[in-house]
Amino acid sequence: MNRFDMKVVLSLVLMFSYVANGAISFGRGHYDRRALMGAPLPTGTASAGGVFDLSKCAGAKGDGVTDMTTQLNQAWKDACSSKTPAKILIPLGNWLVGELKFLGPCASPVTIEVQGTLKAKPDLASFPSGMWINIFQASGVHITGGGTLHGQGEATWKTKKPGDKAFPDSVVFSQCPNSGIENVHIVNSKGFNLKAVQSDGFKVNSVTISCGLDGSNTDGIHIAKIKDVSITNTVIGVGDDCISVGDDSVGVTIDKVTCGPGHGISIGSLGRYPDEKDVRNVAVTNSIFKNTDNGARIKTLHESPSLVASNISFIGITMDNVTNPIIIDQNYFANKPGASKVKIAGVTFKNFKGTTNSIKAVTLKCSTAVPCQGVSLTDIDLTYCGKDPAAKLTSICENVKPTVGGKMNPPGC
Repeated sequence: MNRFDMKVVLSLVLMFSYVANGAISFGRGHYDRRALMGAPLPTGTASAGGVFDLSKCAGAKGDGVTDMTTQLNQAWKDACSSKTPAKILIPLGNWLVGELKFLGPCASPVTIEVQGTLKAKPDLASFPSGMWINIFQASGVHITGGGTLHGQGEATWKTKKPGDKAFPDSVVFSQCPNSGIENVHIVNSKGFNLKAVQSDGFKVNSVTISCGLDGSNTDGIHIAKIKDVSITNTVIGVGDDCISVGDDSVGVTIDKVTCGPGHGISIGSLGRYPDEKDVRNVAVTNSIFKNTDNGARIKTLHESPSLVASNISFIGITMDNVTNPIIIDQNYFANKPGASKVKIAGVTFKNFKGTTNSIKAVTLKCSTAVPCQGVSLTDIDLTYCGKDPAAKLTSICENVKPTVGGKMNPPGC
């Protein structure tokens, strides 16, 4: 074999070696086949079946320190543009992110499966829009997976001063019809834990929400301007309302919810803004309140616009050391002279049992401008558990004549 033949053989050997190892250059940059075997995929690249796995993104580290905001926002963009239903997978690990903008509309429904812990950055500056996970104008978005959404609010609660703007809410669904959240834990939100607005058909099931008592304005679930809502099998312990039902909420079912600590389940507050609309058809059933400031509550503000809250029921309720088990408060934050113009009509309190630490077990303080109508108290059986052994439970009624039936402790008024 001459020298020329040797060069040809060596060239062929080298070429086949490059091909075998997956590295050749064709003038469009370097392609390495080994990147498909264990190395991270480019940010947002989907694996088989339309699953966008955060751990496969470039630079992915679930160590609770590495900032994964860019990768997760890109994963959303790619999943949202998928023509078939897609899933974003957040696997086991601690994934640190700042503000997430999950903006629609999307080509197909998207599921966000949280198996690990998604952590919000502790500083407020990372959330300029006032939201951590902002899901906007996307239909059929569902969060599930058994993992945790940790807001790290404990680092900021004590820094809040009177007059400060609201702290960032953890999860916000806005204009997201037929969406929901199931089987996840929401922990220590800086602001509201979960909010759904203009998202008809919203469903919450088997969710746990917990915040320390130092967190003010950390409502568990807040809904408003929404229809056909279902909240079931959920446990909430926060520094404010467990559930607050805002204006223009219609067709709300709350069943098998455990609330406490917190401020109870509230309709309202209503009447804060001039463009608010009616609330109707709200049913709270088979729920438990433990060590809460309030139980079943309706609250409205003075000098409100004229609107109606109607067909509201609390049935099958258990109280455990609750301060105000049944309360209608139309003097909520009564810092204006004019009476509330929210008309409350058709309210049922039925089958209540348990204990209260206050002698004022039933407080119905309705508006002087529009007295409550159609309020009924049936089978209310509460026991005093406070420090005064001689205390007797009482009912207080102002600008309302409730219908009373069945066993009543305290006596009706």
